Amino acid sequence: MKAAAAFAVSLSCVLFAAGAAAQGARIPADAVDAFHAALRAKDTAGALSLLDRGLVVYEFGAVDPTAETYAFSHLRFDMDMAAVARWKLETRRVGGEGNARWVLSTYRVTGKLPDGTPIDHVTLETAILRRTGDSFRIAHLHWSTDDAAFMARVQKERPPAR
Repeated sequence: MKAAAAFAVSLSCVLFAAGAAAQGARIPADAVDAFHAALRAKDTAGALSLLDRGLVVYEFGAVDPTAETYAFSHLRFDMDMAAVARWKLETRRVGGEGNARWVLSTYRVTGKLPDGTPIDHVTLETAILRRTGDSFRIAHLHWSTDDAAFMARVQKERPPAR
């Protein structure tokens, strides 16, 4: 229980610090790419620093309605998946204006799950970003895939939202 409390305190510090001294990117696509790099590196603080405090995540049929919910329930799962899979960018469109931007990406995701099951599918990603000061942070992520079997497995294996 002490570990969970310590994680909660450090999560709160990172989320509050994100407004002042985060790794936010000046270009929306750079924020998305930096978030993926932080996931691959299992860099919790780095990943959280790229997220807007108002974050909402739609991921393979599940919803994390806040940054805190995402951090406590699915962030670690996403880091574990990113560590075993290669996300090759196939297409990207960027748009929006002012303080609200969007980045639409498709990735070919390949690799192997820890049990040896191969991963080979297309993942679609919608990221909506909000400018905070001089940088952009991710305010919404939506991931889906063309692989129904993978999606069903992910939904079954993911920890429930808290």
